[in-house]
Amino acid sequence: MNKIYVILVISLFMGLTSCSDDQDDNLIAKVNHEQLSLDELVLMYPGFMSLDSLQKSLLVENWIRETLLAQEAEKNLIHRDPMFNYRVETYRRRLLADKQLDVTLKDRGDVARDEIEAYYQSNLESFKRQSNEFFGFHVLLPSRDEARELEKAIEKGDLEKKQSLVAMHPKETGLFKVENLFPEVKEYLLKKKRPGIFGPIRTDLGYHLVHVKTWHDRGSHKSLDEVWEEIAARLSINRQRHIETQFVDSLRKSGSILFNKSVLYNSSTE
Repeated sequence: MNKIYVILVISLFMGLTSCSDDQDDNLIAKVNHEQLSLDELVLMYPGFMSLDSLQKSLLVENWIRETLLAQEAEKNLIHRDPMFNYRVETYRRRLLADKQLDVTLKDRGDVARDEIEAYYQSNLESFKRQSNEFFGFHVLLPSRDEARELEKAIEKGDLEKKQSLVAMHPKETGLFKVENLFPEVKEYLLKKKRPGIFGPIRTDLGYHLVHVKTWHDRGSHKSLDEVWEEIAARLSINRQRHIETQFVDSLRKSGSILFNKSVLYNSSTE
């Protein structure tokens, strides 16, 4: 019996040691009596595991700093200050309200394709372009010869040559508002108003080459594809606001609310 008892004691001790080791493996930091585990960090920062080592270290260092200050505040009885506790309760109430809204609005802001299309047709005039625009490529080169070489490379579709020519020079690809370009470039393109490769256009800074892939006149309507995300976001926000208003109104009807405005009015005249 004694041998069995000894074995049980040893087994229990080893089990506790193992649990302690597991806790140590999960322990990230400790400040006096307070500990921070990896699991707690993941709860505080859901994207914690995807951060790099420097970002992770900074978050832990910040926790250590805040914990040291918080512990010192408790020693000085700051946590007993009524104003402090009221601010804590105010922050808690706001967090709870935001969390309840998240739960209420979850998966209820999706917008159907036909809603987006109907909104586009009903609000077509609001999607007029306010300036001349083009989608394409713009680069600034130091010499006319380099600009000519680049023009030929683009015409031939020689991407390797194009990359080597523009590698060390200011360049940009995307949607351009013509009115925001250099005056010389703007004037040149407004005479063309069509897709094509234009340049070299000389300015004080060098030679501009512009590849216009699509041209859009001022006053023309943006296509549905261009504004799809904008409309979807707008409709989703409006829908969520509507759901929020309805939800809060239902809570008002079922709750007991007092708003003594006379106190506010009297305090403002004092």
